[in-house]
Amino acid sequence: MKIAYGTYAMPTMPLEEAFPTLARIGYDGVEICLSSRHVGATADQMDTQRRTRLRDLLRGHGLGVPAIFILGGIYTPNQEDHQANLERMRVCAGLARDLGMDEPPVLATGFGGRNEEWDAIKRELVEQLRDYAEVAEQEDFILAGEAHAGAAVNCSERIVWLLDEVAHPRIRLHFRRHEDGTFELVLLGQGELDAATYVRAMRDAGWEGYITLEVSAMVWSQDDYDPVAAAEFCYESLTTAFERAGAPRG
Repeated sequence: MKIAYGTYAMPTMPLEEAFPTLARIGYDGVEICLSSRHVGATADQMDTQRRTRLRDLLRGHGLGVPAIFILGGIYTPNQEDHQANLERMRVCAGLARDLGMDEPPVLATGFGGRNEEWDAIKRELVEQLRDYAEVAEQEDFILAGEAHAGAAVNCSERIVWLLDEVAHPRIRLHFRRHEDGTFELVLLGQGELDAATYVRAMRDAGWEGYITLEVSAMVWSQDDYDPVAAAEFCYESLTTAFERAGAPRG
């Protein structure tokens, strides 16, 4: 298994600074966040020359890209917005190819909607996901939906139902752990998660890909947040968990 870090946790750092920083710390890969809230991190801010520079930086530092994380949600009640979202996925698939991601690239995003809307929107969400599956077939990518506390898809039961209904190999789950209720979201190593048990379970399940650390906006929006210190702390926490689990890197 390998360790990656999401630039979602680095909103003030351009990707040109984030990549070498994460490589220096020791990460094997980087999940690139596309977001208007992050510096220089939207697809339209990446022209051909910049895409080439970023691809060369990734290769030069030996960093893989397990996924591109697109801030936003899949569900929308507006058909025009839905079509615009589908087109955005086409653009992001092109970006993934330009950055040299493995084929087919994984594009991750939230399911959207609110918890209390689930019963009212779940059938429409299925139909919208089928549209995404069609685009994913055309553009050769995998869409990974992200369950999230407070969103319409917020628990295992809902996501299993949804994926069973869509029943398409291009639609997968972007696995991510969030605390429910009123608990504070913290960096890995500060909370209650037994990371060694988690790593051991992933190894025993046969997982050979990346384990990607993603820091919540609840953490990185704090005034005293240091993106580099957070990445270093998370790396130390996860590498210690690998050692305790007896899980090899690579």
